[in-house]
Amino acid sequence: MLTTSLAPNTQADDIQAAAASLLSPWRWRDSERLPAVAQQLEAMLPQHHAVLTSSGRAAIWQTLKAFGIGAGDEVIIQAFTCLAVPAAVSWSGAKPTYADINKQTYNLDPASVAARITPRTKAIIVQHTFGIPGPIAELQALATQHKLILIEDLAHALGGNYQNQPLGTLGDATILSFGRDKTISSVFGGAVICGDQKVIARLAAAQASLSYPPAQWVAQQLLHPLVVPVLNRLYFTAGLGKVLLVAAQKLHLLSLAVSASEKRGQKPSHVHYRFAPALAPLLQHQLRKLTAFTAHRRRLARHYAAALPHRFSEQQLSEAAWLRFPLLLKNRDQVFRAARQRKMLLGDWYTSPVTPGVSPNISHYQPGSCPVAEEVSREIINLPTHINISEQQAQGVIAFMQQQS
Repeated sequence: MLTTSLAPNTQADDIQAAAASLLSPWRWRDSERLPAVAQQLEAMLPQHHAVLTSSGRAAIWQTLKAFGIGAGDEVIIQAFTCLAVPAAVSWSGAKPTYADINKQTYNLDPASVAARITPRTKAIIVQHTFGIPGPIAELQALATQHKLILIEDLAHALGGNYQNQPLGTLGDATILSFGRDKTISSVFGGAVICGDQKVIARLAAAQASLSYPPAQWVAQQLLHPLVVPVLNRLYFTAGLGKVLLVAAQKLHLLSLAVSASEKRGQKPSHVHYRFAPALAPLLQHQLRKLTAFTAHRRRLARHYAAALPHRFSEQQLSEAAWLRFPLLLKNRDQVFRAARQRKMLLGDWYTSPVTPGVSPNISHYQPGSCPVAEEVSREIINLPTHINISEQQAQGVIAFMQQQS
């Protein structure tokens, strides 16, 4: 089966690392494993310091708190995003304010950002959607003009560049996510990268006040790289893989990427945990492969760009991290159905301005406020670029897509 998700970064050596950690429960709280991981991140983004967190959304929440952002403040984010971002902003006490996107880049439209700035605005979060660099220069200018904090969200974009500079070095702080479908994965995990020693000290103190996750939660994460690749292969075998995946989640053998409580506007329990030392070997292993992963994603993106209609510049093709390769199709839903018949699960980030769709009371998104994001969400489809998709398979995706036009 060909898919954009379901453990996309997991290779045989990752399975071995997860199994070794699962079979070493006496080391699940060994905090001596963590400094080496932070040092790896700091080596990638020089002149900055790293603090590990339980997830990317925990990193957003705690970063806003460390900058003193809270009740009565506003944080500008883009529509066409994951619920995790506005949820984390809300947990800080601040209000998420949505700006519209540029249809060609899927990133913040600086003009829309400028129109949303009020005296209560304290920060802008730039998402670098699909690994495509956001309009950093324009957002830096707005942040400087209005004395705002500029936060880079690299959940999609670790390994990417902007005008030959590494993404993650261009704002006041950077958020990383190591979730199951990101550029690298330890199943759960995140980090904050920042050059401000005072902010780092506050973040480190906040982390020190938290407890490590319970053994059951750790086991769920370590089982993910072992179980999901098997279910992936069974997905279209009379639907067996999908049934087993749902069953494993309902039986709490595997965790959900977005919990039911989060969809109700509540904080998931994991944001109150520290980064799990048991996941450190997985993260270190993936970090060592990031350069190879990024080069592979860029090769596949170039194959797609050479054969399919797109709006990307040569610089974007060279510098983006290409977590996924996005296209806009008027017959998107029809293409999804046809792809499933070919045993392809193409990506659906994001089929609503905030995904998964929840009540505006929870997301704070007002329908009609970001028309470009709403239009894009009706037409978007993502093609896979991850390391488990070969160039031959990518050519098969291209042939399929050309048949749909």
